[in-house]
Amino acid sequence: MMKIAAFVSGLCIGMVAGATVDRMSSDRKARRAVSKTMERMGKAMDSAFEDVKSCLH
Repeated sequence: MMKIAAFVSGLCIGMVAGATVDRMSSDRKARRAVSKTMERMGKAMDSAFEDVKSCLH
């Protein structure tokens, strides 16, 4: 169970870091790239939660 907590906390820290970079970036292309990356990361996180959930049940 500890590995799952480390995984989730790592994802959350990465998302916060990405949002911070997004806010600091003034270049429109860079902001768009960060936004797309954050969206992909969110989808991957949802998928990982579903996989973990199905393994636990």
